[in-house]
Amino acid sequence: MADHLEEEVNILIHKLKFISEDQRPSALILTQQTGFQPLFNEQLTDSVAIAGGKLLTEKYDNPSLLFIVQENDKLYTDVPTLLQDEILSRTDAVQSNNIYIIQKRNFGMERIDFLHDIEICAEIIQPKYFIYGRKGTDWVQFDIA
Repeated sequence: MADHLEEEVNILIHKLKFISEDQRPSALILTQQTGFQPLFNEQLTDSVAIAGGKLLTEKYDNPSLLFIVQENDKLYTDVPTLLQDEILSRTDAVQSNNIYIIQKRNFGMERIDFLHDIEICAEIIQPKYFIYGRKGTDWVQFDIA
């Protein structure tokens, strides 16, 4: 299992080796479970980096992508209010409609799901390079329309 993980991670890293740091999008991950506080830990930092992005810790940092980890179905009634937040509403993520709902519980929290979480991140962060079939199952794009 460790060999498979290492092989898959190396494939991701190799595919993205020509994307410079300044071209990698920044991502902020909020979680419904904690009242939409930023979710930040070493595993998520690694997952986002391997997937070709940079994980931010604060909404003030102007993320280009916004991930919201869903806890329950009430999320869809809460998101419009969340996106009206004085700071979030002005971020590149909201202005560009780059808002993604992660429908996988414990996203970025379980070591056993590390590769699975990387694949979710890779599909969202670098969609031109990666398709794992997780869209619609583990994540969806939230359309402001």
